[in-house]
Amino acid sequence: MEARDLLRNQFTWVHQLLDGTMSDCSQETADFQGEGWSVSPISAIYAHIAITQDGIVHGLVQGQPTLLEADGWAEKLGLDATGPRDASSWAGRRFDLATVRDYAAAVQAATDAFLAEAADDALLRPMETPMGEQRAIDMLANVGVAHVASHWGEIAALRGVQGEQGLPF
Repeated sequence: MEARDLLRNQFTWVHQLLDGTMSDCSQETADFQGEGWSVSPISAIYAHIAITQDGIVHGLVQGQPTLLEADGWAEKLGLDATGPRDASSWAGRRFDLATVRDYAAAVQAATDAFLAEAADDALLRPMETPMGEQRAIDMLANVGVAHVASHWGEIAALRGVQGEQGLPF
């Protein structure tokens, strides 16, 4: 198995877990934020996962416009297409769950399509990232996959504290 295939399988697996956790999540649950909580609502975390993956895969690694910008997802999500992509654009906000699900699916499909065809030199090239110089494949694995997984656990925990089943198994 090539590294590209392993990375592709990791993205697929972590998105299956995330999708399983989100599949029966209601808008009410996704928008809940307990009094005094510093954590954002599930809908904002879910949007953040997709926005970040889109930014890493399309913007940073491929040097292309993100789906958020190119395909009108910013408007659909209620974001300023030219605005910041840091926590100020999503923290504490509520997002329409159906729209985020569609956007997340589009981002994952585009990620999978990119990885299916990515040349070794594109994945092994060094690039400047917010965390310093890294190879593209390392950025995708260490930040891309790990980022989705960490927030998946956060969402599962937030469902759990609301009395729901958090993990999909």
